[in-house]
Amino acid sequence: MSEKLQEYKSKITELKNQNTELQRYLSVTKDLFCVFTYSGQIVAVNPNWKDALGYEEFRLVGKNIFEIILKEDMYATKFAISESVKEGGMDKFINRIMSMDGEPHYFEWRVKIFEKKIYASGRDISDLMKTQVKLEYYHTRDSLTGMYQRNYLWTSPETVVLPYKLPLSAIFVDLNGLKLINDSYGHDQGDELLRGIAEWILSFKRKDDIFVRYGGDEFVLLLPYTNSRTAQLLADELQKKEGFKISGRFPSQWVSISLGVATKTGAEDSVEDLIAEADRLMYEDKLRKSRKHKNSIIDGIKDNPRLLRKWDLDHANNVAKYAKAIAKEMGLEPSIQEMVEKAGFVHDIGKITVPSQILNKQSELTKREAELIRRHPESGYQILRSVDVYAPLAMIVLSHHEWFNGEGYPEQLKKYEIPLPSRIIAVADAYDAMTSGRSYCTQKNKAEALEELKKYSGTQFDPQVVSAFIEAMGSKSDDEQHGKH
Repeated sequence: MSEKLQEYKSKITELKNQNTELQRYLSVTKDLFCVFTYSGQIVAVNPNWKDALGYEEFRLVGKNIFEIILKEDMYATKFAISESVKEGGMDKFINRIMSMDGEPHYFEWRVKIFEKKIYASGRDISDLMKTQVKLEYYHTRDSLTGMYQRNYLWTSPETVVLPYKLPLSAIFVDLNGLKLINDSYGHDQGDELLRGIAEWILSFKRKDDIFVRYGGDEFVLLLPYTNSRTAQLLADELQKKEGFKISGRFPSQWVSISLGVATKTGAEDSVEDLIAEADRLMYEDKLRKSRKHKNSIIDGIKDNPRLLRKWDLDHANNVAKYAKAIAKEMGLEPSIQEMVEKAGFVHDIGKITVPSQILNKQSELTKREAELIRRHPESGYQILRSVDVYAPLAMIVLSHHEWFNGEGYPEQLKKYEIPLPSRIIAVADAYDAMTSGRSYCTQKNKAEALEELKKYSGTQFDPQVVSAFIEAMGSKSDDEQHGKH
């Protein structure tokens, strides 16, 4: 028998002789039991250490208890033990003990002082703590992005000491384009964008930084011990668009971020004031970029061949031309003629939000597929109202599939409730669809198409608009109507 093992057994025998009640406890408890000196040297342990943490009894005796306590819990454990020495014991405290294989386990300890030694019994509460950690995670974290929720800023002990981690900087981030994508493509696409942007932002997080989803499309980045220059360099990196992981059916040009950077160097300033200043500076940045960003919404479509296949520019140009001819024939003012022409050009812009396989489907559409296509006037409305120069056309585009008898969509408007430019575009759109051989109707010649318009005059189409179109087109050949020479 080794000398160390013999020494261990002698100490256990001595302990048994000193306290028979303690021995009875050791024989039935499933808790860990440990006796150690004020300096932390282990005098004795019970056999449960082997099953719980993998430690043989004789290997722990003589070891310092603090060698197996997780470093981060060292200070709190020493404080708890010193308080126990003062009071003669302590009801309970929690720390983490490292197992033989290096895994931390949570234990709840009760401590008593007896004959100038510390007697500690510990209950393994690792499963309970893991559940609590998960609950705290879901309570404090945003489920979509993984960042902290806004209330974490005001309820977490971690943020209490933030005002003293100077210099403290804040970056306020606002995501431009989320509402447009939600309204035009649906919230699933908006969520995909948010996850991508959050992943990009979180890639810059350092150990002590606190990143918060502050609102639907707003983020706050709190940077302890960070001066204004370092914070600004980070902000510049965040704005590099090639870093954005943007995925989805929407144009990447629709997405940008605005930033505000603020720094506090004195403990007297509050974190709330710091965030408010970063928010103000972000708004200034947003105003500077607003016009450029809005213009890029249409540019993003024109620069994307995939989207242009959905927004058929030949059809758009034809409808614009026919719509202007109708407006002119009806004697509308030149400014109204121009508006009708522009609205005719963008009337189908909402179709970029419809999946290509549905737009190009030759067989019968399902109910859901038909509904997606019927949403394109609303999507077009959302897109156009986001761009200053196109905003006046948004209501026209929204109503270009309304029927004169009230059976159209999306609002079932009737007769003169439908804007006149919308009624004009409805006729121009139908005529070009029939004569160009669109996928959803058989191609007709000029005479057949005009006859079809007359057939549905008063039901689908405004009779006055149909008459004006027939007059305008009466003297044109088939080649002329399609702009051929």
